[in-house]
Amino acid sequence: MRSRTLRILLIDDDLDDQVMFRSIIADIGAPEWKVDVCADYDSGLKALKKDEHDICFLDYRLGARTGLDLLRDAFQTGCRIPIVLLTGFGEAEVDREAMRSGAADYLVKDQINATVLERCVRYAIRRAETLAALRDREAQVLMQDRLASVGLLASSLAHEIGTPLGVVRGRAEFLALQLKDNDTIRKNVDIIIAQIDRVSGLIRSLLQLARGGGSHETSAVPLSEVTREVAELLEHVFAKNGIQFKNEVLPETRVCAESGALHQVLLNLLVNSVHAIETAIAQGRPTGHEIEVSVEEDGPHWIVSVRDTGCGISEGNLRHLFKPFFTTRDVGSGTGLGLVTGSLSRGAARLRWKAKWEWARPLGC
Repeated sequence: MRSRTLRILLIDDDLDDQVMFRSIIADIGAPEWKVDVCADYDSGLKALKKDEHDICFLDYRLGARTGLDLLRDAFQTGCRIPIVLLTGFGEAEVDREAMRSGAADYLVKDQINATVLERCVRYAIRRAETLAALRDREAQVLMQDRLASVGLLASSLAHEIGTPLGVVRGRAEFLALQLKDNDTIRKNVDIIIAQIDRVSGLIRSLLQLARGGGSHETSAVPLSEVTREVAELLEHVFAKNGIQFKNEVLPETRVCAESGALHQVLLNLLVNSVHAIETAIAQGRPTGHEIEVSVEEDGPHWIVSVRDTGCGISEGNLRHLFKPFFTTRDVGSGTGLGLVTGSLSRGAARLRWKAKWEWARPLGC
């Protein structure tokens, strides 16, 4: 089956059935298979939420509630572990309902032996891996559709806003020429021109981000400039939360990358940093927050480090960071595709750099 340790979860409140299941596992002759047992509904659901097992065998009879109830509750919490329902003889309707509810398979207890169980484990895990690959593919398509929508919006904004901005800037420059002897008014006009240029820069940044969805050509990209453009898109959010942004990337640093993909990945990282800081503020640390982007050369790669003073990431969530649709935010507040972008997009996969995410965990967080 597998040479690595295979963790199996059995949820069954019958002691005899637990003993029988362990005996069948022993007959398979796979010492690397480890079985954990939960004897009731609540402990079983808690174990499934931890996502620490490769497969789960779930008894249909669990006291006042059934295995079908637990199956549905587990999937509603985002559980992706393949679950096999264990039923009694003659419960065909239960078996059909289990498959409709998302069970990987079902087994009739009286018919389980080493051969049947080994085959069930093998096929259930393979099925789960296939479904995961398909989900990785719901994620690529969804992300591409999103970028396409952003591209259309950016193009429309560039036309609708860019043209009148050009007219306003031209009139402001003309006015500045007429006010050579009035320093006070001229300074105010210069401020107007500077703010117009800032808005134009934001539009260019948005267009640059949108164009990345349709091109897979790499070039020498000025990393400091990309970082600055992305930071400008979030400048109002930084100001709102009292965040000091530090761009520690040297102006001469150029990386071989796809510009659009690089913009997208950095934007996702900075947005996640902002959310982490917002959480820290809600937890009682309202001041002293900063986000820093730095880079160092590592052979043929560049290590891009994003450091923030947010709430940090729990050890249990670290291994889920790049799973499509995994998110710690409330329903409707995030898609779980932010950090997946770099690993799923063809563009990011061809970048000659690697990202290093460093979330500082302050004392008391």
